[in-house]
Amino acid sequence: MRITQNMMSNIFVSNLRKQTEAMLQRQEEIASQKRINRPSDDPSGMGRVLAGRSTLASIGQYTDNIKQGKTRLEFTEQTLKLVDDLVQQARRVAEEKSGNSVTAEERQFAAAQVKEILDQVRQLANSKFGDRYMFSGHQTDTAPFQVDDLSDPYTVSYKGDDGSFRFPIADGVEVTVDADGRNFFQNGADGGVNIFDQLRDLIAGLENTDLEGGTTQIRATIDPLEDAHVQIMNKRSEAGPKLYRLQATAEHWVNLKNTVQAAIGREEDVDATQAIIELKNLETAYQSTMAAASRIIQPSLVNFLK
Repeated sequence: MRITQNMMSNIFVSNLRKQTEAMLQRQEEIASQKRINRPSDDPSGMGRVLAGRSTLASIGQYTDNIKQGKTRLEFTEQTLKLVDDLVQQARRVAEEKSGNSVTAEERQFAAAQVKEILDQVRQLANSKFGDRYMFSGHQTDTAPFQVDDLSDPYTVSYKGDDGSFRFPIADGVEVTVDADGRNFFQNGADGGVNIFDQLRDLIAGLENTDLEGGTTQIRATIDPLEDAHVQIMNKRSEAGPKLYRLQATAEHWVNLKNTVQAAIGREEDVDATQAIIELKNLETAYQSTMAAASRIIQPSLVNFLK
């Protein structure tokens, strides 16, 4: 087979083109510090990188949900702690002012104290988490505990619903946080204690001008207020296991995130030292090809370069 000048030119051009493309690829890898800059660089590797990035996005969303769930649970716990302190304070007032020797003036002073307690409990029951009411179920724009009749300011009714908040923390896994205020403060229909009603009855007993009748009313609130304390403690105890689960899940996602990021790095990141060595070798090969071409195709080198 006769090797023509044109055939040799085409071979040199093809080799130079391949070497130029390889050098440009190594230069891009060194500049970006990435082995894969587009799908065509490594289709299967890019598929694994995209899958890893999708996993990281899911982990990020689950992590955000966990943070929101923890914050809400901790906020609820702090609110209930304050309510519990107030309920126990009211119970102590009932115990101290239920004796027959307590004067009307002392009871009037205690009644004013319990009114303040009731107002504070209602204020806490209407607490907001951000710009949403915590204990109104899904009716987060509505204050859950309101006074319907201003002439009876110590009778409180619930305006929310039975909604709760669900925080997805893994595929098919949710943590539910109760937001139905009745379950905390007013679940008398389910055998619990309506805290507002007990505080109202305590006020009525303390203000009763019939001291003996008032004593009976006051004493009738002591045990229910103790039950209210237990009721609140039971709701507070629900937070502990959920907080532990959220924390454990958060740690799992942190560990998995590090693993996925490392796997993506192995697929995507370039070995800069190796890339520089390869670039130098390619530059040497390119220069050698050019030198060979200049010797072999001297009469038509200008045309070859075109």
